[in-house]
Amino acid sequence: MNSRKLLSILFIFCIAFSAIANTNDEIRSKFKLAVVNAEVTENLSTQLRKIPNPDAITLAYIASLDALKAKHNWNPAVKIEFMDSFEKKINKAVNTMPNNIEIRFLRYSIQSNTPAFLGYSKNLKEDRNAMVSAFSNKTLVNSNKKLFSEIYQFLADKNALSRSEKNIIENALRNN
Repeated sequence: MNSRKLLSILFIFCIAFSAIANTNDEIRSKFKLAVVNAEVTENLSTQLRKIPNPDAITLAYIASLDALKAKHNWNPAVKIEFMDSFEKKINKAVNTMPNNIEIRFLRYSIQSNTPAFLGYSKNLKEDRNAMVSAFSNKTLVNSNKKLFSEIYQFLADKNALSRSEKNIIENALRNN
């Protein structure tokens, strides 16, 4: 293969990976807005559901958007349908990629904001532990420092970290 073809292929891969990263950042930004806006929730959900054969991360966002639809809906029966859909999809995403910290974070963030008596908060300890331990992986933290900073802030705001865990995580974020 000549160098011109090789450069062309590398360029195409770079563009493709850049598009994926930008898409994930865009989804994250819209998701934050969806938390407080039913219209954004619906629009992002519709957009993501159009993706054929979504990967585990996309499926986790679709699941989490179902939970947000429950939040934004007034009908208790519809809320339960959306939460059942959330639970089924998010667990599929976790089972597909059990070490993906973003998927764990999405499940934790929804479950930690759901009343425990509803039974949708079964994985809080497991997901919290997975997220905290992920901070010891410098390569992983460096791969998406912004996401890890958001995870840390969320856990800190929820008072889900011991003082020593906070120190370890703060050090990991500072030194990476």
